Amino acid sequence: MKEIFQLFKLTLGEKKRLSLAFVFSSFVAFFTYLFVNLVQPIIDKMFLKHAALTSGGKEGLIGFVFKKVRAAEEQFIWLIPLLLVIVIFGKGLFTFLSSFLMKSIGYKVGKKLRDDLFGHIIYQSSDYFDYKSTGDLMSRLTNDVDRIQVAVAGSMGDLIREMFILLALLVYIFITDWRLALISFVIVPVAVIPLALFSRQLKKKGLLSQEKMAQIYNLLHETITGNKIVKAFTMEKFEIKKFSQATLSYFKTSLKLALTGSLTSPFMEFLGGVVAAFVLVLGATKIVQGHISPGDFVSFVVAIFYSYTPIKRLSRANNSIQQGVACYERIQEILNSKSQIVEHPKAYPLPPVKGSVKFENVSFGYNEMMPVLQEVSFEVMPTETVALVGLSGAGKTTIINLLSRFYDSTSGKITIDGIDIREVSLSSLRSQIGLVSQELILFNDTVRNNIAYGLEEISLDKIKEAAKAAKAHDFIMKLPKEYETIIGEKGTLLSSGQRQRLAIARALLKNPPILILDEATSALDSESERLIQIAMANLMKNRTTFVIAHRLSTVRRVDKIFVLDKGGITEIGTHEELCKKDGVYKKLHELQFLGEEEAVP
Repeated sequence: MKEIFQLFKLTLGEKKRLSLAFVFSSFVAFFTYLFVNLVQPIIDKMFLKHAALTSGGKEGLIGFVFKKVRAAEEQFIWLIPLLLVIVIFGKGLFTFLSSFLMKSIGYKVGKKLRDDLFGHIIYQSSDYFDYKSTGDLMSRLTNDVDRIQVAVAGSMGDLIREMFILLALLVYIFITDWRLALISFVIVPVAVIPLALFSRQLKKKGLLSQEKMAQIYNLLHETITGNKIVKAFTMEKFEIKKFSQATLSYFKTSLKLALTGSLTSPFMEFLGGVVAAFVLVLGATKIVQGHISPGDFVSFVVAIFYSYTPIKRLSRANNSIQQGVACYERIQEILNSKSQIVEHPKAYPLPPVKGSVKFENVSFGYNEMMPVLQEVSFEVMPTETVALVGLSGAGKTTIINLLSRFYDSTSGKITIDGIDIREVSLSSLRSQIGLVSQELILFNDTVRNNIAYGLEEISLDKIKEAAKAAKAHDFIMKLPKEYETIIGEKGTLLSSGQRQRLAIARALLKNPPILILDEATSALDSESERLIQIAMANLMKNRTTFVIAHRLSTVRRVDKIFVLDKGGITEIGTHEELCKKDGVYKKLHELQFLGEEEAVP
């Protein structure tokens, strides 16, 4: 019952529809009650008139109705069939209404869960995505929510409706002959223990099944997004085998789930058969002894068999609900997760900044055992351009991540214009920082929407101005639909240089006072690099700019170069100043340019 209540709580947001579903379900039960009541007069009044006079048939609800309308015996021949049609129609109508309402509630619950999940996931800090696979998150947003939706839309509706029907039938059975009813249901408690075991197994295997499906989603995501690597290494057969093993594991788990689920209905049918055998023996004896009419006995048997139908449906609904509960627990795991980046309770909007950035004894590590930065301190003045240089893993990108509060430092303080970035709202901080990264983030949308991302109601003229400054306008005008052209997932329909220029146009349109260029000219041909260098020169005007570069040729004209090594800043200066020192920068410069000279034939 606890599990059912967990899912039931999800429906409480739709109180009006839920209340109506309860009312309509009670009407279904009422018409079912009328239907079994009709069996007695059909047998006794229409087929066994003389037997009814001598065997003490009970009046029942239908008999009471006949008495009130003062129906004569000869009218029964057409009145009973008419009532039968009305009862069946009423039962069908209210079954439809209750079923439709519960389905609408289920779909609404599914929508709300997906919206809540997506909203919660999108506000998680960057470290959350370091440990959670995309496929697993996709599985919970789609497959898990689908299972819950099915449980609420179908099984929860069945549960409510069939419980009302079962209650109505039990009332009729006990009114007809309470002694016979007690004997009929004496075996029911025997079913409780096996059904409880079935429920536990269904929940356990349902959870395992969803985990296996998450693995399939993860493999799909990795293989599709990494399709070029798969092809480059001719690993198609390897990936097919790996995917086949994952689907086989899911198949085996699903088979065990199906086995457990399939046992419940036959088990309930067997119990029904045992009870029916008892009832037939005892009922036949009571008819012979004149304690009950044939009509009463037949209606009693019909009610007994009818009662096992809702019991059977309840067991099926329980199967689906247990799987829904398992999925709900997986979803709750995400909804209960807390972001590591939390706004200060009294966070205020960061006012328009001039661009002064200061790190004071900042330390950070992605895990406790491996510190990346150790007591790093530096200051960048407004509109100054600085470069971060160092070997891979030295902490260049980490500095940028901390400045944007994608992560929080473990110690120390970061300020912008003297304001601690932990004291201001995240949205106001990030709105004043522009990012053009090596890992370009473009969306499967139009050129226009990619440039204007995050800026609503921006005019096309301003978008074109930004594109021209980014040296992107000319190639955009050659696209099939110009600014309305869809560029594909991650911009795959464009070249690397074109994608980079779109990213620069986006940063120009945002017009941030602080700019981050993370290896923005990597892996480009000379013509594209020349255009992008011009675009970046336009972008960097009058802004505080951080340039992360592996190619030292791109940082010769910056105001300062910060050299990172072994978790700290070991050297600061211009290109000329650092080349005169016998330090890390000079060694990196000599190594890089020596390599380039040797590569020239």
